[in-house]
Amino acid sequence: MPKLPNLRRRIAVLIAYAVSWVMLASVLAAQAPVPRCQAQGSHQWLATRPSPLDSTTLMIGNAIAKICYSRPSLRGRTIESLLPLGVAWRTGANEPATITLTSRLSVGGAALAPGRYVILTVPQDQQWILVFNTTPDTEPGKMFASLKQVGLGSGRVEHVDEPIEQFTIRGVTDSTQSSFILEWGTRRIRIPVRTTP
Repeated sequence: MPKLPNLRRRIAVLIAYAVSWVMLASVLAAQAPVPRCQAQGSHQWLATRPSPLDSTTLMIGNAIAKICYSRPSLRGRTIESLLPLGVAWRTGANEPATITLTSRLSVGGAALAPGRYVILTVPQDQQWILVFNTTPDTEPGKMFASLKQVGLGSGRVEHVDEPIEQFTIRGVTDSTQSSFILEWGTRRIRIPVRTTP
């Protein structure tokens, strides 16, 4: 039979492990699941369409920001012919781009509550305006007809030397900030993403 102090120590260790597992499980349960992108159409059409679907995700603390979008290509055209300055764009092709937030965040300076938003962008020379909209619809045609603007943000424009053929959105985090980066043609747009109280 083990000595009593030795048994007490083993029981204390087992209790400490059990408490640690319960704490870890509660932290994992508190984190929101990564939002899913919604796309309509047959699997064959979605797999072969010229502007494929894509997504990117940023984690800022416990918050998740996920953008779902389509990736059009230049195909010999110039970015200026596809995205004239001052004209609103759906930020991709086919269905509009959406951003889903699991917590309150500032995206390009727009304070947004948790939820799903349609992103329209208005290209300008020095910055792009971000127009965040809500809609109860998920069908693209109906989405555009029922948009309700809820926020405005912006991202600064950087020019790149080597043209980027296919529209891309990346989520990046460095030592100072998190950002979504939109790239197409000779333009790169940096959109800061921060937590808000």
